[in-house]
Amino acid sequence: MIYLHHYPASLFSEKIRLMLGYLDLSWCSVVISNIMPRPLLMPLSGGYRKTPCLQIGANVYCDSGVIARGLARHTGNVNLYAPGFAAHRLAEWADTQLFRVTVALNFSPEAMGAMMSQLSSSDVEAFMKDRAELSKGAVMQRSSVTAARAYLDAYLNELEPSLDAPFLFGDTPSIADFSLYHCLWFLDQNATNAPLLKPLANVKGWMSRMAAFGHGKREEATGEEALGHALECEPVLPDGLNALPAGIHLGDRVDVTPADYGRVPVGGVLRGCSAQEIVLERNAPEVGRVMTHFPAAGFEIALASA
Repeated sequence: MIYLHHYPASLFSEKIRLMLGYLDLSWCSVVISNIMPRPLLMPLSGGYRKTPCLQIGANVYCDSGVIARGLARHTGNVNLYAPGFAAHRLAEWADTQLFRVTVALNFSPEAMGAMMSQLSSSDVEAFMKDRAELSKGAVMQRSSVTAARAYLDAYLNELEPSLDAPFLFGDTPSIADFSLYHCLWFLDQNATNAPLLKPLANVKGWMSRMAAFGHGKREEATGEEALGHALECEPVLPDGLNALPAGIHLGDRVDVTPADYGRVPVGGVLRGCSAQEIVLERNAPEVGRVMTHFPAAGFEIALASA
């Protein structure tokens, strides 16, 4: 059983929702708050605070990068990563640089105004405080609205004439399509910024083809149900996770921390590591023994300090 812990406006969640549709999967939707705390998710994620998290039995995937690889492995799909290096690097660019550009535009005063006007003053205060906590200690580059708009114009002016096939690398979508789509979807959801995409017929056509995959076979579930399901299952360790960092061994207690923002370390026993993935074993009364997965790229791993 697949559980996706997400909230509707999360752009990285939309990436995974659309991938679930493309893979024609049945899944349980656990809608979480868009701000902390998330007490029913923490036993599964170990404190990881970005969104989304995906749960397959007692295996928990944190970050859309490792979620996508986990879903490809779970379904035996060989197309998502088939184009290789160029598609992987385009996906990484979209998940980092283009993400920062779209966040700068959607969090501009003008774009934020309409959203915030629908919230109470206490809700606005809680949201802004949460996002300040999320950014604490962040090492990612910030763009001004002016710089972000210049970046976006340059990117879209190159993208529009390049879309001469159904998808970015031919007739079949790859991880690059899903990573690019969720950033443009985020812009398209904002009344202030959606007009930036409207004149681009090829981009809008490609977005329509992506959106047509839908979100798969979704049913609603509660956090309590997800915890209970994990408690009933035994985690599964994938094969081939034996490329270890210097000075770290399987069985060591380690901390894994996002390298950019949301820098909350998750501790556990290292059970697997490769160029793509880090897997920790963790235990909590609510879920029993779980395997928590993180991408290797973009995360730091270190021996636990205590």
